[in-house]
Amino acid sequence: STLSSASAASDVYKRQLQYARLSLGAKEFVTEIVLPVIREVGVLVLQEKYTITQEHIISTILKEQLSQITIPSTDGKITEVALATPIGSLHEFSILIADILCRTHKVSTKYLGVAHPADCLADAINALKVPILVLGVVSSEHWDYKSKIIPYLKKLDLKIEKDLIVILGGGRSLDFPQFDKIKEVIILKTFEDFDDYLSYLA
Repeated sequence: STLSSASAASDVYKRQLQYARLSLGAKEFVTEIVLPVIREVGVLVLQEKYTITQEHIISTILKEQLSQITIPSTDGKITEVALATPIGSLHEFSILIADILCRTHKVSTKYLGVAHPADCLADAINALKVPILVLGVVSSEHWDYKSKIIPYLKKLDLKIEKDLIVILGGGRSLDFPQFDKIKEVIILKTFEDFDDYLSYLA
């Protein structure tokens, strides 16, 4: 049946990804396997050669493999980086990959997960005392970057207690206002840009 053949194909795909994960280093697995697969699947969905369901299945398998990459968080030359997404943004892939890339550069991380209201995220940042926040901000059906990111950052800025650098992963330039505690907003459009930034930090 179609269902059983899809299940068999899924199992083969899982085994191939697991082999690649175990054979390659963490950074190579992300840059040479995961990112090209994500981009190719996105293209196939746009071309209607893959369904949204097929995209979700592949995403789930990739996420399983990423979650099995264990790199200890070490004390790097800077203090910890927090990783999160704003409320409405459920794209966990971006911050999962960012977390792995940070660790490959020996940049210590605090992984906070997805869909944080600004005031709650500010409370976490205040408690953790992190100097850098990486926000995954790719637009989706529930999160519109252009209309929501500036109000979100304004709310965050009102509640944070110490100076903060905010990195917007997947964002683009807008007319950002002058903030009080947010001292710099850095836009990194691609993971390659983020990797270069981490090289500069570490």
